[in-house]
Amino acid sequence: MPYYLKIINVFLLATVKYFYTPLAAFLLKLSFLETIIAMVSGGIVSFLVFYYFANILIVTSGYFKSFITKILPNKWLDQYEARKQKRAIKRKHRKKFTRRNKLIIKIRRSYGFWGIIITMPIFLSIPLGAFLLHKYFSYKKGAVLYSLIAIAAEGIILCFLYYLIPGLRS
Repeated sequence: MPYYLKIINVFLLATVKYFYTPLAAFLLKLSFLETIIAMVSGGIVSFLVFYYFANILIVTSGYFKSFITKILPNKWLDQYEARKQKRAIKRKHRKKFTRRNKLIIKIRRSYGFWGIIITMPIFLSIPLGAFLLHKYFSYKKGAVLYSLIAIAAEGIILCFLYYLIPGLRS
């Protein structure tokens, strides 16, 4: 396989599956520095593309909703309204907040921003993490910067940890 295809392969794998990228790069016999550069650049490009694509998706979904309701058959719209009313009835009878539920929500809101940023590259996929970050925390200053730093730091740490596995070194 040509050298540039190996780099492109690692770059594209890092856009979706960040956790397994160092393993694939070392199996392709790329050096430690090449792996870090291709992996981190793939993760950063992926995050930026999906973060700003989420913005476009969220903004345009509001415009298309009115257009879609004009072109759908009335039977489908009536079924949608019936389901909507059933959900409203269920919401009236839902469980009230207890002290425990309030504590759970408080913890989730407290660690939600940093939780998404820290778990995005490894446990969540980068596209999903970018979408969630934009949807819920786009108002926070530095959200993109913190995410890029986390992607780079976790990429270097992952490469180092995979490099410590004895069978992967060439």
